[in-house]
Amino acid sequence: MTRALVVFESMFGDARAIARAIADGLAETLPTDVVAAVDAPAEMAGDIGLLVVGGPNHAFGMPRPVTRQSAVTDHGAVVADTSRGLREWLETVQLAGHGLPAAAFDTRAAGHGMLTRMDHAARAEEKLLAALGARVVAPAEHFSVVDTKGPLVEGEEDRARRWGRALAQQVTAGTTAS
Repeated sequence: MTRALVVFESMFGDARAIARAIADGLAETLPTDVVAAVDAPAEMAGDIGLLVVGGPNHAFGMPRPVTRQSAVTDHGAVVADTSRGLREWLETVQLAGHGLPAAAFDTRAAGHGMLTRMDHAARAEEKLLAALGARVVAPAEHFSVVDTKGPLVEGEEDRARRWGRALAQQVTAGTTAS
């Protein structure tokens, strides 16, 4: 049976909470696994029918080793290995074939209009997915946090569950839009 895989990177737990909520929504239709990028498989199994990836915005984009280290040093984030995360996983993972349905999400600060327009983690995630040969099936979704260390804005986990449900329905119905 086809299943979904949600791969995330999180510094303070907010992206992890969103990933798990998305997985809850997906799991209503598809068997779903959720895993941190540092623990994600190097090769995608052939039974993966949907890949969802996401993480926080750091310095206007996806985290890099230097921004991860900054999160640890400046904000007390707990990151076991600052040299690896979602970006590095997406740059090295091997897909079973081209055209794998995929979607991306990010977390970003709420209430900062200019910063919100400049944050591009999900855009970079989509580009890396396309470079792998995956087929992005829905526009990236953005989930808001109150501040650098969170928490999530009220209602965001529920919204993530709904988005997960919608993704699963699109993929299983075959009505995906690029």
